[in-house]
Order: sequence, then C-alpha cells, then structure tokens
Amino acid sequence: METPETTSAEENKRFVDHALDRAEALRQAGAYDEGIRLLNDALAREVDHAAIYFRLGNLYIDQGDLDRAERAYRRVLELDPHHSRAKNNLAVVYKRQRRIHLFVRTYKEAQRMAFRLPGGKGSRRGALGWVQNHGSAMLLGLAALAIIAVVLLLARRP
Repeated sequence: METPETTSAEENKRFVDHALDRAEALRQAGAYDEGIRLLNDALAREVDHAAIYFRLGNLYIDQGDLDRAERAYRRVLELDPHHSRAKNNLAVVYKRQRRIHLFVRTYKEAQRMAFRLPGGKGSRRGALGWVQNHGSAMLLGLAALAIIAVVLLLARRP
C-alpha cells in the first residue's frame, strides 16, 4: 500500500483535491466526523494545507465545535494571510462565541480584505477586482470625464 511519503506530488495533489470535494459533500450531508477524518488524512499529503484547514474549519463550525473551528481558521490565516473567507468565517466563530469585540474587528478586517482581494486568494471578483482587470480603460474614461468637467467649468467663466 502506498503511503503519502511514497506517492508522487501529482498523486498527492489529486488525493487532496478529491478529499476536499468529498469532505464538502460529507459536510452537506451532515457526516462531519467522516469529513474531518478524511481531511486529517489529507493533511499528511503535504499539499494545499490552507484549503484543507479551511474545509476543516467549515466542518467544525457546522458540527458546533467552535474552538476547533477557530484554530482551523487561524491556521489558514497563518498559511495564507490574505484568505478573506477564512477571516470572515473566523469572525462568525467569534460572534457565535459571543466575543463581540473580536467579531467586530475581525469582520471589518475580512471586509477590507474582500474588497482588496475579492473572493480571497487573489481572485479578481468584485469592485476592486474589476478595477484591477479593467483599470487602464477605467482610468482613461475618468481622465476624459475630468477633462470635460474642466472644459465646462472654464466655459462658464465670464
């Protein structure tokens, strides 16, 4: 039998991808313990730990284990400080734990993060992502509007 140490990086990646998909299906079916076991096995593969811990956090929060959910989301943020969804879910954990001061601070940080990198992990969705993808066209349009405004203001002068 192959162990995580004897399999190739590609095989480990496929295993982890399958484990992440399967764990999400198990979470939706309410089979939290089985999903948690599967993801703990996936951690041994040394591939995509942030995604695994994020999914573990989701399983723990749905299971009602807020302490473990908190630890999982904190681990995601150690591995990927720009993971806005993990920051948001951590805020939810704080809210459910009635740690309101931490909820407010973390939720605000998550919102700022999501605006800067909408969707987390560098995706380009949302307002700022649109600007980043279409920035030059937008800047030209804004420059043209500014020129028109200045011309109109100068035309009104006596």
